[in-house]
This record gives sequence, C-alpha cells and structure tokens, in this order.
Amino acid sequence: MASDARGPLLYAYYPIPANPMTVAILLLLALATFVLGPIAARPDFWPIGGLCFLPFGLAVLLLFAFKPSPAYVYEEGIEVSLPLWRRLLGSKRHFGWREIRDVYPRSYEVAGSFLSPFASSAGTLVHTGIGIETKEGIRILVRFTPGSIRGFRAESQGFTEAMAVIRDRFARRGESMVTSTRMYSDEEVLRMQEIARDPLVSIEGVFLAFFLPPTIVAAIVAVATVVGTGLSLPLVAFAIGLALVPPSASMLWTLRQSERRNEILSELAKFQEHLREAVARADTAASERSP
Repeated sequence: MASDARGPLLYAYYPIPANPMTVAILLLLALATFVLGPIAARPDFWPIGGLCFLPFGLAVLLLFAFKPSPAYVYEEGIEVSLPLWRRLLGSKRHFGWREIRDVYPRSYEVAGSFLSPFASSAGTLVHTGIGIETKEGIRILVRFTPGSIRGFRAESQGFTEAMAVIRDRFARRGESMVTSTRMYSDEEVLRMQEIARDPLVSIEGVFLAFFLPPTIVAAIVAVATVVGTGLSLPLVAFAIGLALVPPSASMLWTLRQSERRNEILSELAKFQEHLREAVARADTAASERSP
C-alpha cells in the first residue's frame, strides 16, 4: 500500500529487541555454557565436540527470529509490530481503519511468564497492549512491553501515547473505536473483576509442584537401592521424567488460567472503552447545545 494512502504518520513505537524474560534465559544459558561448563566438566569432556554450544546458539537464533518490527499509527490505518520470522513469511502488517471494527486496551503477559507461577498468579507480569479486531474476525495484539523489570506496570508509556493518538484520531473523525461489544450489567462487571483478581494457582499448589520433584527422585533412588537393582540410565531417565510432571502441570495450568484472566480483563476494557466513547459523545453534544 502506498504511503500516501496511509495518510500522515501519527505515532511510531520501537519495541525492545527482546523481552526481559528472553534476555534472562539467554544469560543463564551463557553462564552455564561458558562459565559453569568448563569449570564443572572434565577437560576431555567439555565441549563435547561443540554440542555444549548448541542450546546457547539456538537461543540466539530464536532471539533474532522473534525480533519485533516497529509499530506505526497512521491517519488511515495501523502497521502492527511482527516478529522477523512472520515478516519473512509475508504476513500482513498494515490494516486500514476501515478494515477494523474494534480498537481497545487488551491485557497480556510477558512471554514465558508461566514459568513463574508466583509472579503470574500475583498479576505482576500483566501488561496492557492495543487489541485490534478486524471485520473479518482477525484478532491482533500490539504489545508495549517495558524494557526493564523495574519499569513493569500495566500501562507503559508506549501504550499510553499510542492509545491517546488513536483515540484522538477517532474523535476527530467522529468514528467509534468499538462497534461490537457486549453490554454488561454492574453486577456482571463486579463478578468479572472478582474472577480476574483470583490467584491463578494456590501458593500451596506452587510449593507442591516445585518441591515434589526432588522427593520423587529421592524415593525412586531409595527404592532401587533397597531392592538392589542399582541405578541405570533408563531408571534415571524415568525418575527425571516423572519428577518433571508436577512443575510441567503447574506451568500449563498457570498458562491456561492466565489466558482466561487476560480474556476477562480485555472484555472489560473493551466494554469500558465503549462507555468512554459514549460519555465523550454525550459531553460533546451537550457542549454544542449550550449557548
């Protein structure tokens, strides 16, 4: 689409190359690969013909593959941010406002936050982006993740600025940002807020999920010692696999509950955006009627 068809550029957002969770994992792999590995391993064992560098190399490759592009808000549309791998596949980036039926604040969590059920359950990793729904039913999320852990808050500066520009654009045109929301009663809103505040998983469940694995491994080793079978590679693999079940189940449950919470928060935000527009239109009409 020609740039003149998009109209003037109203706002540009340049996301960080990788979210803090990805950087943390990369640093851990770098520490294990280049520091702990050479110290702990035998001289004739490390680096196993280069295989030790494979996890770190894959992490770096994924970091580049998911590097996001800038997001641009134009007078006649929006160009959403996409990771590099989707841009290489030719995914659509620009959407005209005429293609879009709803624009509203939408909740999301930092990628990989399900690895921390404590923080995820507390809601400390929940952020607000811009949700877009097209008339064809395509749902898009424009993320505005802060660049540092200390900067984490629901509405980052990027979101606040971009949302203000979009609201101003629709207000100037006299167009509605939300056209297909469901109406909720006060009781329904309070109930949805109550559900969204509930912890995703109990503290007891988190402790059980992450402290049970050592007990499982110890019990299997103890039983093997008592019966005299000894430790073998298949037995060790079985013990590790069984020990991974509780934390894996906890993370999966946290992920599903997080998605459910974010959907509730997004529905509330969509409804509130509709109410905000209705109030703004009423105020404008009242000011125009007043002498």
